[in-house]
Amino acid sequence: MKDGSKILARILGVTALALLAAGPAWAEGAGLHVVQGGPAYFDAGIGAFNAAGVEPGPGHRGNATLPEIDLEYQSASKLFGIGALWGIVANTNGGFMGYTGFYSDIAWDHWVLTPVLGMGGYNQGRGKYLDGTFQFRLELSLAYQFADQSRLGIKIAHISNAYIANEDPGEDEVLLTYAIPLSFGDHS
Repeated sequence: MKDGSKILARILGVTALALLAAGPAWAEGAGLHVVQGGPAYFDAGIGAFNAAGVEPGPGHRGNATLPEIDLEYQSASKLFGIGALWGIVANTNGGFMGYTGFYSDIAWDHWVLTPVLGMGGYNQGRGKYLDGTFQFRLELSLAYQFADQSRLGIKIAHISNAYIANEDPGEDEVLLTYAIPLSFGDHS
């Protein structure tokens, strides 16, 4: 993994963990609030897989930046502002990852910052070699929430095995997202 990608992964990881651990008292002091309830969301994103051009180790193929789609369900049920999510990300070379994890929504006026810490299984297809099936996923998105509670935003994400395997080529993504609230999951 290139130094720039390692730095991005560390920044994403530390930011996601800090924001997930941030309590409502800290957030209210800054004019922010951790969203405790509300609807479940279906979030769809399109963007670039391997956007930073992270290079694989010697002898590995599949380093192209590829179009991708990300579909994610964020549950409405939260404990201390932390909810569960499930998702799948797939690129045009047949690579995909199914994942689950935790998220939190931190709102300020109409803006919502959502850190995600997840894990799941990755299938390389004809694409990027990530040295193993089990991978971690870090996401950070910033979205504008409209009056109908739908959200339009941008998401950066990183997939990595966190060096639990011999190599950690890593992969970075940038996506444009749109999330729609699901009324059946409303926990206001």
